[in-house]
Amino acid sequence: MSTATPLVDPTKFTTIAHGTHRYLSPLSEAKADSLIHRLALAPGQRVLDVGCGNAGFLLDLLAVVQARGVGVDTNPEFIAAATAAARERGLSERAEFVNARLQDTIYSAERFDAVICMGSSQAVGSLADAFAWAWTVLAPGGVALFADGYWKRPPEPKYLEALGATEDEMTTHGGNAARAREAGFRVLSTLTSNDDEWDEYEGRYCAAMERYIDAHPDDADAAAMAARVRDWHEAYLHWGRDTLGFGFYALLKPTAIRLSSD
Repeated sequence: MSTATPLVDPTKFTTIAHGTHRYLSPLSEAKADSLIHRLALAPGQRVLDVGCGNAGFLLDLLAVVQARGVGVDTNPEFIAAATAAARERGLSERAEFVNARLQDTIYSAERFDAVICMGSSQAVGSLADAFAWAWTVLAPGGVALFADGYWKRPPEPKYLEALGATEDEMTTHGGNAARAREAGFRVLSTLTSNDDEWDEYEGRYCAAMERYIDAHPDDADAAAMAARVRDWHEAYLHWGRDTLGFGFYALLKPTAIRLSSD
């Protein structure tokens, strides 16, 4: 596997690679439905989706619960797709999408009944940073759904090199839950992506890019995108499938904070 993958505009690449995904994470529709019901939202409540992507999960949630949603993402193609999907599904009146940085859109004085952050903690910083930020914008008694990566086992140095990551960027599944508790949340429940969900996600990711390259051989980025996606998929098959996990964490911000007395 090449260790010097040519540079490609990341927004262009991720838009193409996720072109056929319902959710921009290793998540099945059945598990998504389970997560929606675990949040136990009420009609009229306000939901913020951080890094909403094409808003597949948020729109599914709004279709089940008569809540109101705000999705924020810096990718204009994803926002356009989310807006079109909301219109097609008859959800436009309860769904608002904003193409901007989170910090330029949502302010600390705002309060939401729920926050969704599905693999988008980088919109704030680290996962711990994202937990702390969500706490500030959640109303007391509000819920959060976070999803993020974790190590199933210690990563091989060559896998870290392929990811462009360091081992300390992530912890274990239990470690993610512990960080949520450290931020003040009560952990309601957790789930993880299974191998089939990972294979479906990575397969669609690879196939969308390979089909695009095949149909657009004159794209100036075709060679660089081909090298990148092939290196990525090889790394997934060789190391990632057994090493990288993806966890889902349903959290509660307590209605009242009780201080223990000594």
